[in-house]
Formats: sequence, C-alpha cells, structure tokens
Amino acid sequence: MKSNRKTKTIILIILGIFIALSPIETINLNFKSSEFSDNISLDNENLKISKVSGKIHIINNSGWVDFRNDGNCTGSGTYSDPYVIKDLEIDGGGSGSCIKIENSNVYFKIEDCTLYNSREGIYLLNINNSQIIDNDCSSNNLGIDVENGKNISISGNTVNNNWYGMFLVWINNSVISGNTANDNSEMGIHLWSSKNTIISGNIACINYINGIWLLNNSYITISGNTLNDNWGGINSLQGSNNVISGNTANNNRDVGIGLADSDINNTISGNIVNSNDIGISLDHNAYNFILENIVDNNNIGIYLDESVNNTIILNCFTTNTLFNVLDLGSDNHWDNGIRGNYWDDYTGLDADSNGIGDVPYNILGSAGSQDNFPLMRCPLPLRGTGGIPFELIILILVISGVVVIGVAALLLSRRKRKRIE
Repeated sequence: MKSNRKTKTIILIILGIFIALSPIETINLNFKSSEFSDNISLDNENLKISKVSGKIHIINNSGWVDFRNDGNCTGSGTYSDPYVIKDLEIDGGGSGSCIKIENSNVYFKIEDCTLYNSREGIYLLNINNSQIIDNDCSSNNLGIDVENGKNISISGNTVNNNWYGMFLVWINNSVISGNTANDNSEMGIHLWSSKNTIISGNIACINYINGIWLLNNSYITISGNTLNDNWGGINSLQGSNNVISGNTANNNRDVGIGLADSDINNTISGNIVNSNDIGISLDHNAYNFILENIVDNNNIGIYLDESVNNTIILNCFTTNTLFNVLDLGSDNHWDNGIRGNYWDDYTGLDADSNGIGDVPYNILGSAGSQDNFPLMRCPLPLRGTGGIPFELIILILVISGVVVIGVAALLLSRRKRKRIE
C-alpha cells in the first residue's frame, strides 16, 4: 500500500512539473504566417531518403519526373505528395552547386542534407512551392541562393562560414525562419527586391558586415531575430512598409538597426538595441515610426541624418554613452502630443505626478527638436514581465507547479490513510 501511494505521489509531482512548464510552449514563436501557411506547409507522410550522393541538377517539372523515375526521390510533386530530397552529403568539389533546381513550380522538399565546398550549397532559380528544411549549407560561397521564387519556406538550416549565408532575390510570399547564419564573410541573410515575406526567429551573429541586409524590399516583416556581434545588425536601403519588431541587436560594431536612402513608412518597434556604436540610425528617410524600443548603446542611441517627418515615441533611452539622440533632420516628432520617450538624463520635475515631465526635453542636433511630454519612467521594464528576468519566471513556474501538486498529493495520501485507519 505504501509503495502504491509513493508511486502515485511521484506521478503527480511529475505531472506538476509538466503543467508548470507548459506555458513555455505558448511563449515559443510559431513562425507560421496564416497568410502563407496554406501554400508552404507540405505533407510529411511521404518523406523517404533519396538515393543519390553526387551533385544534383534538375531543370523544369519534367526533370523531376526523370529524377524520380531513376529512383533518386519519391513523390509526385503535389501538395500532399511532394518530391523529396533527403539525407544526402554532397561535396561540391570547389565549384558549381551541390543541389541546383530551376524552372520548377511543383511541390518539393530538400531536408537534412549536408552540402559544402561549392559555389552554392542549394541554388533555386525560378522556383515556386518549396521547403528547404534542416540542411547544413556551411563552407560554400553562398549557403542558400534563391533567385525569383514564391511560396518558399526556408527553416531550420545552418548556413555558417560562407561568403553569404543566404542570398535571396525576388522572393515573394515566403518565410525564412529559425535559421542560423553565423561567421559569414559578408552577410548572414541578404534579401533583395522582395515583397510579402517574413524573416523571423533567425540567429545571424559574428558576420563580417551585416546580420540581415535588406535592399529595395516592401511589406517585409523582420521579427524575433538575434543579431549580435556583426558590423551591423539589420540594415535596410530603399525599403518601404516594412516592420522590424521584437529583434535583439546587441554589440554590433556600427549600428544595431539602420534605415537609409529613402526608406519610408517603416516601423521599428519593440526591439532591444544595446551596446552598439549607434542603436538606431535613419539616414535620408521619411515617415517612419520608431516605437517602444530599449536603447542603450556605446555612442549614440538614435541618430537621424537628413531625415524628415519621422515619429519617435515611447522608447527608453538608458545610459547611451555619448548622446541619447542626435537629430540632424527636420520636422521629426519626439512625442505624440500626449506622451514622448523616457530619457535617463532628464532633469525636469513632475509636480503633478502624472508621469510626464513638466518641461520639454531638448533634443541635440541642428533640428532643434523637443520631446514635449518626456516620460518620468521607462514604460518597458522587461516587456510583459514587470522587470522579472525570463529565466526566473520559468523557475518560479516550475517550483510553483511542484509545490502545488506535491501538497495535493500529500493531502490525498493523508485522506486515504485516514480511510484505511
């Protein structure tokens, strides 16, 4: 009987730990866009290991048929039965592409391959409806090169020690998520002339130039990426209507997040930009929004150069070493008529205790700007946690779950013992 009670108690405690940890599942990002998921989520039931081990070059939809008929893959190229290339190791021999696919609009998947020593690990040209998942495309010139495609999912890949980790041109309605692009000699992820695409949850660190480099893109969402120890974290040129949110860009030698050369109508929100030379930079831009960022950098927090009609509000400027901001533009707005930003060096008072400083905060620079409603406290302690570190929250959840279920088990055990007695 005692053994039974002990077993049940252990089971209940384990269940408590599971329940306590279950919120973590809701915290993890699910990098799936409802707008694109119907197009790019392929069925996993038909995945089988490919037979080939040399370089692969497939041209046109008919090329897939020949490839399958030669016994090199399975599938029929449909949504529910895609062609699959899987579990290959290919040495490119210093030239060409390990896997090259062009002029294809059938459904296919490249998964769990190791591709190295080539010009491109994976090269897709004029491609629709594909998934590139969990491949290691390191030590090439270009890890993954996609030119002209739509409905493409690139997720979970490793593209380290290349010239460019990913080189993506004319990509539409696609998702690039959960990849690792470190130690590349140029860019981690390069996106050029693309639309309606999500770049989320990637790690792009220690790249010689930029973690993420954007050129002439629109309606791109860049969210939840980690971009540390590069020359620049995220840099965008000539983009419009893009959203850069929830990223961490720390310890970059130049700028954490930068927009330049006619970037307009973009939103930079909810990012952590710490210990960069410059946190956020706008250079010759207009009508952008910089909201709710934590800005704590080695030199300048936010730098505006010949940029006009941008709105910068609800940010926290803390211990930027040289200047919190420098505004060399015109007609930029540092408050919305109700609230402005938090400045760690603001010396004004709040006589009526309404959380807004009684005198404006003067912005350095030739623009002569002011924050007319400076905040007395940072509105962003640690987003959603009240300043409690995330790891501590998880520990509290675990301990709470164990204690609650443990107490319940003890009470249950005592009740049963009383019944027996």
